[in-house]
Amino acid sequence: MGQPKVRGPALGNEGVRDDASQDLEKERILSCSPLTQLTSPSRRALLDLGTLERLPRRQCLCQQGAPPRHLILLGAGRVKVERVAEGRVVPLGHRGPGDLVGESALAGAPVASESAIVLDEGSGLVVPLAGLTRQLAADAALREALAAALVSRKLETEARLGSLLLCTVEVRLLDFLRAAARRWGRPHASGQLVSAPFTHADIALLIGSTRETVTLLLGKLKRAGLIAFDRRRIVIRDGAHLAARAAST
Repeated sequence: MGQPKVRGPALGNEGVRDDASQDLEKERILSCSPLTQLTSPSRRALLDLGTLERLPRRQCLCQQGAPPRHLILLGAGRVKVERVAEGRVVPLGHRGPGDLVGESALAGAPVASESAIVLDEGSGLVVPLAGLTRQLAADAALREALAAALVSRKLETEARLGSLLLCTVEVRLLDFLRAAARRWGRPHASGQLVSAPFTHADIALLIGSTRETVTLLLGKLKRAGLIAFDRRRIVIRDGAHLAARAAST
């Protein structure tokens, strides 16, 4: 299997963007990421290293077992991250705007420990690992920022594991809906639309349940007036009551 590559023209084929607008888009993506606190010259160095890329649907951004090539700061879209262990696929989560993809490569492993596939077309700031590694060697502020991002991801993973072990399926579903609204939420006439088109099977994998159980629980929440559906996307009608229900269940 060939080395996965980030493909797609730099943003702006329909009337090529000038340097100023590309810089603004890079800055927007960085400002939404865990590295937002970086200041110059570290911030400028990272922006100069990265290129804006379209991330087409089904693109493999990194592949488990292959040498990693890039760190990606997502600006738009949705990416599925998973690992194969003993012949079984282990879902590690879905990444969206503001998230990093490929950060595990920063630990120095020669091959990627997971795969990342684009589910919904998006865009990102793509930073070659070779250049990033050289910059890290001389840039303490960048090392500190990336270390903090890795710790944050570790804590998030531990929280998810704790939820799988200790919480009921309904609470896990409620937590998923609230997190999805924060990440992919858009204003809607009935509340807040989760713009990412999660299927019931997607949700079941992410919360450690079955598609049938997820369907039943979503129906229960709909009847309670807490959620609705619009073209197969979930609408959060009452986020405060979702949170209260999760706390009391």
